Amino acid sequence: MTLIFLVCMISSPGSCREERMSFAFETVSDFGCMVGAQSKMAEWASTHPGWRVASWKCVPPGLVEERKL
Repeated sequence: MTLIFLVCMISSPGSCREERMSFAFETVSDFGCMVGAQSKMAEWASTHPGWRVASWKCVPPGLVEERKL
């Protein structure tokens, strides 16, 4: 399961980016991802002051598009 969330700068709400966290090494159901997502995002937010989580979703393996570098 992959947690995909959109974060935006507090000082510039139009400046947003996508962040991802993988639960690849854990057996996580849809419900497990939804429950675990809040603590994962809170942990991320505590280390990234000035950003806020605008939206998020859990995506099953195989449905996540790879980011193009």
